[in-house]
Amino acid sequence: MFQLLQATNNNGFMVQNGKIFLVMTIVSIILIGLFIYVASIDKKISNLEK
Repeated sequence: MFQLLQATNNNGFMVQNGKIFLVMTIVSIILIGLFIYVASIDKKISNLEK
């Protein structure tokens, strides 16, 4: 496990294997989904207030 956390050749394990792009893509999709969810909840609450 410590090998995953250590930097080798000035690059991390995730960067060397190209996995960092997969992780960043998944994180971006999750964040976009959360923003869309919050926006839809906000719209529904606004309609209820009226």
